[in-house]
Amino acid sequence: MLASVLFYFGAAVLLVAAVFVISAKSPMRSAMALIVALCAQAFLYVLLDAAFVAAMQVLVYAGAIMVLFTFVIMLLNMQAEHQTQRSLLSFSRLGGGIAIGYFVWRIISSVTHADSKPVDGSVLAIGKLLLSDYLFAFEAISIVLLVAVIGAVVLGLKRLT
Repeated sequence: MLASVLFYFGAAVLLVAAVFVISAKSPMRSAMALIVALCAQAFLYVLLDAAFVAAMQVLVYAGAIMVLFTFVIMLLNMQAEHQTQRSLLSFSRLGGGIAIGYFVWRIISSVTHADSKPVDGSVLAIGKLLLSDYLFAFEAISIVLLVAVIGAVVLGLKRLT
């Protein structure tokens, strides 16, 4: 009973934070809401007895990646441009979010097996799965991160010229 209540609480926090990520007027507030969403997701991993995945979620995504995102937001100083083009930016965020969600769904559905069995949460077991059964999804995520970094560099160069 307590586990169900905690799960619904974590899921509600995750959903509210995710909605705030795409609806926030400030890019910095959006990034902070994303940190809350990532921490709520780590909480759900803890409830699923995946402590290693939860720790990596907090350390890698909520920690290192979000430091990079906030650095890029502060470097680009997008606040002034964001307020003048609010409606166009909201529409492009929605379309981009739908497209990214579709591609992530396709990647996940292509690697999900109907006869999959539970795996222990050890680092060795997760590493073997990532580099064998889920290699395509692992590499696809690295390409998405590479494109994000290239996009940040292009935006930064465009602003400097």
